[in-house]
Amino acid sequence: MIDQYIPCPVCKTQIPIDLHLLVQGVQFSCPNCQAAIGLSAESRPIVNEAVDNFEKLKRLSPQKE
Repeated sequence: MIDQYIPCPVCKTQIPIDLHLLVQGVQFSCPNCQAAIGLSAESRPIVNEAVDNFEKLKRLSPQKE
């Protein structure tokens, strides 16, 4: 499920990413210039924890209508 976008570091085109796949080590390619982005093995646990904490916060926050 694509739920976020990251600007390409080369051409600034928005790269669609799935955060859950990103923290599992999947790389994503820019649809414009084919540059690849991903996380290093060392960064994955840190980013995974941050994503989990953010999702917990979203569930606890009152929803605005």
